[in-house]
Amino acid sequence: MTIRSKLILWYSGLLAVIIIIFGSSLFFVSRWTLINSVDTTLDETVDQVLKNSSAELVREFGSPSRIVIFFPQLDIFRASGVVVQVWDMSEEPRLLRASSNIDDYTSALDAATFDQDPSAYHTADQEIETNVYTVVNVESGTWRVLTRPINVWGRPLILQAAASFDAVNLATQGLLVILGVAMTIAIVGSVGIGLLLAERALKPIEEVIRAAAHITAADDLKTRLEWKGPYDEIGRLINVFNGAMGRLEDLFSVQQRFVADVSHELRTPLTAIRGHVDLIKRYGMDADSMEAIESEVERMSRLVSDLLLLAKADYGGLTLNPESVDLDVIVGEVFREARVLAKDRNLKLVVLDFEPVRIKGDADRLKQLLLNLISNAIKFTPDGGQIMINLRKSETDAIVDVGDTGIGIAPDDLKRIFDRFYQAEPSRVRKGEGSGLGLSIARWIVDAHGGKIRVTSEVGVGTTFTVTLPHMEEHISHVTHAAVTRPGRRLLRRPTPAAKNNQTAAPPPSK
Repeated sequence: MTIRSKLILWYSGLLAVIIIIFGSSLFFVSRWTLINSVDTTLDETVDQVLKNSSAELVREFGSPSRIVIFFPQLDIFRASGVVVQVWDMSEEPRLLRASSNIDDYTSALDAATFDQDPSAYHTADQEIETNVYTVVNVESGTWRVLTRPINVWGRPLILQAAASFDAVNLATQGLLVILGVAMTIAIVGSVGIGLLLAERALKPIEEVIRAAAHITAADDLKTRLEWKGPYDEIGRLINVFNGAMGRLEDLFSVQQRFVADVSHELRTPLTAIRGHVDLIKRYGMDADSMEAIESEVERMSRLVSDLLLLAKADYGGLTLNPESVDLDVIVGEVFREARVLAKDRNLKLVVLDFEPVRIKGDADRLKQLLLNLISNAIKFTPDGGQIMINLRKSETDAIVDVGDTGIGIAPDDLKRIFDRFYQAEPSRVRKGEGSGLGLSIARWIVDAHGGKIRVTSEVGVGTTFTVTLPHMEEHISHVTHAAVTRPGRRLLRRPTPAAKNNQTAAPPPSK
């Protein structure tokens, strides 16, 4: 069943239930009101007859006293269309009085109520009333009959007042017909209106379906939907759809570039390895060929390792081994390895701030993080440039800055620099270096340690990566000459030729 059909059924069904409940309530309330009006009229008529009646005890010579009851002219108290009878129930039921509009009718209005329980008869001046309301069918139609038994000085009497019930039946029957027609029209109309509303409400969704089908059929990720309506659920759906399509287009583009880059990265070392293997087969083993093959194999291994690392991170197969580590020790090791990486470059490596700080983390992954950042800085900094490393701490975090005076990153690339497989403009990437995975790995390592990484850059000026990680040290109030709880370590023991060539500057030893 389609959503359109479900909406129409829900809407029409709910409306039908509401209409039926409302119509039924209206019908029963109206009928009860009409019946109550007739009953009130009959009750008031009987009350007036009793209030204006009297009884006397007449003594006769030689005979027992007898009760004489004086009833007024019954027509004075009855409403239009109301008939009244007074019956004597001493022995056999005997009609005492009747209103003039039923003089020729000597039968009881409702004889079934004559078989009364003696306790139902009460004196006329008692406040208790025993009214019995019935509906009887007679030759002239249907009547509503009020029967009230009374006891006058031990003499049982029954007063009956009746009014035609045909008007009530006709009124309620007419109301029932009107309600039935109205409810039918309302339900049928609701189905029609539901069809229109469902068609209008689901039209944007149909456009989304057509767009998705077009994308599937034509492999066109550039399709976008236009929405000129309010920013409601449909508007948000279309906005999310367009955003998802944009994201898919970007990811597909990145994937295409990644496949091309990885193919190139793998093809290049494989071509070189195959060439050197051919030379070895032709001319025999030589050291240069072996060194070249080893270099290309290491390059392929790094690429495959990075891909495997990210794949494990995706499905949760990569875990950390957190322990208490001295971040300054790791920075020192990374700094020394950076000198080796830059040994063939004319670069100046400088450590500015250097504060001992302890954090909880995986030492190997933290070292990998910093080496990725340092490698990027070396890669994109021209000869004669400078690379800076800072290590400082705030009240809650350890902060590492890796900056350079390199070529910088364009604003458009800066937004996506941490995207997986993303590389900046190919002309800005050194041939044979990188696959766009290093910064993605760096961000994963930072996130896994509960930290943050951000980047600021200006084209032609340089780039700075800032890593913030929570540390384990208690807050130390800022007091002048506060003692350092743990002595820092020298980054350099002795200047080396490589250090001289690289113009490397080390921080002074900690006090």
